[in-house]
Amino acid sequence: PSPATEDERRGPAFVSRDFDLADLKAAISHHGLPYELADRVISMAQAFDAASLADALAHSFESLIGFSPLGLALPRPVMLVGPPGAGKTVSAAKLAAEARVNGHSIRLITTDTVKSGGVHQLEHYARLMDVAVITAQDEAALAKAIHKGAPPELTLIDSCGINPYSMDELERTVRLLKAADAEPVLVLPAGLDPAESADIAEIFAQMGTRRFIATRLDGARRYASLLSIARGGHLSLAGLSRSPYVADPLETPAPLMLARLFATLPAAKSRNRTKERIS
Repeated sequence: PSPATEDERRGPAFVSRDFDLADLKAAISHHGLPYELADRVISMAQAFDAASLADALAHSFESLIGFSPLGLALPRPVMLVGPPGAGKTVSAAKLAAEARVNGHSIRLITTDTVKSGGVHQLEHYARLMDVAVITAQDEAALAKAIHKGAPPELTLIDSCGINPYSMDELERTVRLLKAADAEPVLVLPAGLDPAESADIAEIFAQMGTRRFIATRLDGARRYASLLSIARGGHLSLAGLSRSPYVADPLETPAPLMLARLFATLPAAKSRNRTKERIS
């Protein structure tokens, strides 16, 4: 074939877009991103010749935050940490169930002996998977549980809820992490205030946390906190949960998946129907 001309080598000069700047700003406004972060998302999205709003946002998110999915076979134990009610126990059960279905050996440990029913909840999930739950009340018991028998392919530790502003609770968690030589993975629900979630992420990052799992996406319609967590604590997104059911595994995060969440806005008809039912 004949050599390509200069114009052919450059490719098309214009890419047809299915969105404009108003669509981009509407999505950013709906999710409530802080001003500085919103400005960066918009600037990066505009700099990319994308055919759709989701593609533009995906390019922006890929540049702004990290994505590091959790594997089902890990050399170090994983301890799920976070405030009370964030979804740590359900996330541990989801990970254990997925590992079990894929033929991996697992070990479930809980240090959540404070919350009423916390141990029983995890034991109920574990019973369905035919897995025993080991309870560890202190650092010595946790270290013993970690090194008991042959090492499994995946060790999951469910911790008790931590008040991120209580130094005593943070120090206890650090002692447990050192005793288990475990990787802390932060668990936070979607829909939190962006500034508050960024502060929480920064505190847990100082404990050595490098990844986080976002839960309850099905119960939220604004996801600015996901970016704030990632930016505030320099944490990589490790998993997404859009269902309270253990049979539904954590979703593997990717820029385009997150972008589609941001690009899909609630329909006006759905909001109106909700208001009618409430009234």
